[in-house]
Amino acid sequence: MKNIKKLVSIALIGVIGLSLSGCKMIQKTPEAVSKTAVAKVNGEKITLGQVDEKIKSAIDQLKTQYGNDLEKSTDGKAALKDQRKTQLESMVQEKVILKEGEKANVLPSKTDLDKQVSDKLADVKKVYKTDEEFNNALKSANFTVDSLKEYLGTQIKIDTILNKTVFKDFSITDADIQKYYNENKAQYTQQPGANMFHILVDSEDKAKSIKSELDKGAKFEDLAAKYGTDGTKDQGGSLGYVAYDAQNFDKDFLAAAKKLKEGEISGPVKTQYGWHIIKVTGIQSSSKTQELSAVKDTIKQTLETNKKNELFKAKYDQWKKDLKVETYEDKL
Repeated sequence: MKNIKKLVSIALIGVIGLSLSGCKMIQKTPEAVSKTAVAKVNGEKITLGQVDEKIKSAIDQLKTQYGNDLEKSTDGKAALKDQRKTQLESMVQEKVILKEGEKANVLPSKTDLDKQVSDKLADVKKVYKTDEEFNNALKSANFTVDSLKEYLGTQIKIDTILNKTVFKDFSITDADIQKYYNENKAQYTQQPGANMFHILVDSEDKAKSIKSELDKGAKFEDLAAKYGTDGTKDQGGSLGYVAYDAQNFDKDFLAAAKKLKEGEISGPVKTQYGWHIIKVTGIQSSSKTQELSAVKDTIKQTLETNKKNELFKAKYDQWKKDLKVETYEDKL
């Protein structure tokens, strides 16, 4: 089942705390701990309880990994604090942006916001085959439909605010794209190699049997789906384009692939992973640099991301000063 947390980008976390009072170590009640202020934005507190409420589902995950009492595990305690810190940073950032959006009067109208939330929710639901699958995903991510709508609404507000303030005069020109392309041609140069396909099995006898079926006319993709034992089986055994000098591939595999002619299928090839039947197509015997037209959109996206990050950091740092943001990481 697809994980809804990836779609809505939520962080995970949990709770526990101690404080010093005079010379005595006094353990706070869970209620007192939850009210501990861990940040202030324009005088408005963010409490540890609010942080934990956002990431309750992580508590069970961390307990499963480190034990029920996270405070007794050095690694568990450290993991808990790291995740709390990440979540707090996200909450502070959200609060700062929303407050600045209110000041600038650039928030979407309720009618517009409701429509956008409805559209986004529909897009999320499309990822799941059934309502039951969607509802199970919501539950596992500690969401309800209403809380998901609230989250989506907040993200839409943030996007609107940033686009109408920080990014309002932002653009990437063709000259910018050309300059980046000229300076980074190595990124867009494909070294000699080929489109490679394989069927990975655990014995030479299986590999020989598969090769025999292929020699009799069976389709490579059909046998990959039937016999393959790795993640490529559902993609016809495709590994994509692989350079002959690729560092992240087994040397014996690449040596065998390099000997094959266009469309040729190998016999059994032994590597550290098992036995392979290999097929290659689209052989490229020399390096080839992609034309600008082929990578222009990718370059534009890269430049937009880099520039937006730069603009946002500068503006966000100023906003935090204006709103007198304080964080208390020692309370996490």
